[in-house]
Amino acid sequence: MKIALIADPHLSDIEATPQEEALNWALGELLEIKPDACVWLGDITACGSPDAAMRFRRKLEGLPFTSVTVPGNSDLRTSHTASIMERYLLSHLCPLNVDGISIVGMDTSRNKLLPEERERLLRLELGERIILCSHQPAKYLDAESLEFLKNWIRECQARGKEILLWASGHRHVHERGVFEGVPALSVRALDLDKCIGGSAQIYLFDTDNADNSSELVYSRSLPDFWTEEERLEFADDLGITCYNRYKLDRDMPFAIKNRVPHLEWRRIDEADIPLIEEWRRVGGKSFSLHMPSLGFNEELVGLSTFEEAALSAVRAGADMVTVHPPQIPVEKMQIGSPAYEAVIDAMAEAFCPVVKAGITIMVENNHTDYGTPKDPMKCAYGCAPLDIVEWRDALIKRLGKGSCQIRLDVGHARNNEPLSENYPIGKWYALIGSEARAYHLHQTYNNKLERRMKNHFPITGWHDGMVSFDGFLWAWHTGLLHHGPIILEIREGEGAPATWQRLRDLMLGER
Repeated sequence: MKIALIADPHLSDIEATPQEEALNWALGELLEIKPDACVWLGDITACGSPDAAMRFRRKLEGLPFTSVTVPGNSDLRTSHTASIMERYLLSHLCPLNVDGISIVGMDTSRNKLLPEERERLLRLELGERIILCSHQPAKYLDAESLEFLKNWIRECQARGKEILLWASGHRHVHERGVFEGVPALSVRALDLDKCIGGSAQIYLFDTDNADNSSELVYSRSLPDFWTEEERLEFADDLGITCYNRYKLDRDMPFAIKNRVPHLEWRRIDEADIPLIEEWRRVGGKSFSLHMPSLGFNEELVGLSTFEEAALSAVRAGADMVTVHPPQIPVEKMQIGSPAYEAVIDAMAEAFCPVVKAGITIMVENNHTDYGTPKDPMKCAYGCAPLDIVEWRDALIKRLGKGSCQIRLDVGHARNNEPLSENYPIGKWYALIGSEARAYHLHQTYNNKLERRMKNHFPITGWHDGMVSFDGFLWAWHTGLLHHGPIILEIREGEGAPATWQRLRDLMLGER
């Protein structure tokens, strides 16, 4: 008998996302293989959206077999929708009995088994063989819950019952282990933006012979299935950033030698302009200057530095300048407020020579800092899609139509807690992907010692870190993302050139 195990779809409240694509792929595969049952291992939604839950539930109605869902922390994350989610989405309370096997769902969504959940497990009438299913695996549960589960498993075994597997999600990676003698399996995320170690997965567990179990892996976004023309176009859109003087001296010879088509600098000295011109002569296509910050603290902060940077972009013949909206709390950045009007007017005035020179202004999303409060009004402005669109439109109003576009930083969209709960990467693609004209890519990692996510690490593969690039590739391939320069903003480790070469090799099949 085959049981399909699927974890972490992370559906948004809107449909045009990589997450919806992965769900539709999974449902199509399930219709083809017709397993005996399917278990959805939690985090059906990204942040407890009832709309996403209802959409998911309706799609399951078309399957010719029974499904069971267990709750995930994301499903119950929003307090005022948690009860709705439990009523419309979750179905773990009664075991699913299939040909003598009891599929037992457990609510571990709060990193523990609550007293009522333990009581429920003790009351269950179970078959001779059991599959345990939860969202969080054992490593995330408190000591009391783990002790209860050890005793529960021992009692089941003492009554002659066999526990075939404990399946879980939450970790987004495919891993095996053992808990109290029971095989344990972590199923890789269905979410194309968060699957680690490989693309989205359906795991088919064979209850009669575990060694015959298998996986189905999503592949529709991978470059192996693109045309040669599509792969070449993507590779030719890749560029690098030179973050400081050391990286400029190290990386510009590489950019010139390898004819890197797109460049970004953080500062332009007049003595460096011949270097840009040399790069242009070997085929350089677009040059961008990343502008310094402009802020407000009772008065403008950093204006002279900002103005000089704008003029240096003109002198160097830049094609684009990239600018962040001011990282001022949203509550202080309402239209008409002193901070908003002072910064937007000063920025627009400083950019007048830039626009006159035909240089495009690219407005880029910020990311939140560690410890940012959950109140969105206290988050930094520029961290949500609406902020970026609003700031771009405010600049266009002052500088003229066509003066400003959007640059989407994918890593910043990931490293954006707590806003990333409501605005995961896939939702950014759906909301502003068609308006973006350029991108920043880098890997994001979770520094456990500092308890924070950190940006600008090398990309070592499509699925090798907290950002999986399957979603980006799918959105690019389908046209959800407007095609444009992709700057690899790598500041840590081996730097941007190595990532540039690696991604070109992956895209063009030169492994």
